[in-house]
Amino acid sequence: MRTFCATLVVILLLLSGSPTSIASPVEDLAQNSSTFDPLDDLLQTVGNATAPRVMVIGIDGVRSDVAQISASRDESGFSRMASEGAWTYNSNVGPISISGPSWSSMLTGVWCDRHGVMGNGFDNHKLDQHLDLIDRVERHDTSLKTASLVYWEPISDLIIGPGIADLQERYKEDAQVHERAIEILREDLDLDLLFVAYDDPDYAGHVHGFSPDVPEYVDAVMLADDRFAELLDILDERIFRGEDWLVIGTSDHGGGGSTLRGHSASSSIVDRTTFMMVRGGETVTGEIYGSVVVDVAVTALTHLEVPLPNGEDALDGRALAFQPDLESARVPNCSAPIFEVTFSYIVPIVQSTIVLIIAIATFIFFKRRKSTIIGGESIKRGPSISIYGPGEE
Repeated sequence: MRTFCATLVVILLLLSGSPTSIASPVEDLAQNSSTFDPLDDLLQTVGNATAPRVMVIGIDGVRSDVAQISASRDESGFSRMASEGAWTYNSNVGPISISGPSWSSMLTGVWCDRHGVMGNGFDNHKLDQHLDLIDRVERHDTSLKTASLVYWEPISDLIIGPGIADLQERYKEDAQVHERAIEILREDLDLDLLFVAYDDPDYAGHVHGFSPDVPEYVDAVMLADDRFAELLDILDERIFRGEDWLVIGTSDHGGGGSTLRGHSASSSIVDRTTFMMVRGGETVTGEIYGSVVVDVAVTALTHLEVPLPNGEDALDGRALAFQPDLESARVPNCSAPIFEVTFSYIVPIVQSTIVLIIAIATFIFFKRRKSTIIGGESIKRGPSISIYGPGEE
């Protein structure tokens, strides 16, 4: 398809232009280089402009209902994605709603019972047997330019692995991740695949609570949504110039289903569902049904025209945004270690207990301090008492 489009453009250019208008520079170049082929050079230029490209935006810890609240605002990135592409607020992240397993499933395209990541400890994982999205792209064609910008360290160090992407960077704040993403989209015209992972909503959820009733959490989701919209603005400028970009936006899990400040490896639907949105390429617009987190890698690879493995090595995801009538994804057979389940429940309880203890201790401290000050002032105001008799001082 790319070759056909490029050839068509070249033919139109040759038919519409005057032969003498291009003959002189071509002849000059031909005299200096016996291998110069103007047709091949123009085909390559046009081909690069129309080559398929992908941007994947992952936002850690976004509940579906809060994503919808954010999407109801003007200039929302979520809203634009939904109106211009395929969307769902009911995408399933799998049986373990924890970052390690979910990010691994998202980027490899296979479920936890294959990549072996059952918790954030990554114990006994099999990620070396299942290539991530960026690794597959690089192995398919090393000339393709890839970039990964993340906050959460295990994504860069374990799931993708060091040195896989052409540009692989980790930052301590989402603001830094975002600034770098803007810079790359504006300046790197050779970019083929960009993966960006934000973390602020997950942090706000663990500190304040994953709930539409928690302002701090809602604000964090809205900020991530605004950043998404800003990246779309920049990308649309490139699309206007003729570039073929597919955009995928999603999250690794929800939260607040089992505990307010957590997202356990439970059956809670609030923890296990989030949003999924796809725009560009051959996307069929409208609501997606049956979306799962492993669809991300397969959808991206399909648009990039990277061959998918077959047989026993076939990926679990599907390019559902391109073919909405595909069969349901395989149901994984895996569960989190008991430690992860217990830990996910205990941490919020411990956090709440610590806050309560600090509050009580502070109250007691200031109450005693106030009593001491008042007592001291009453002694000073009272009459002095002498232990000496008259004339004995």
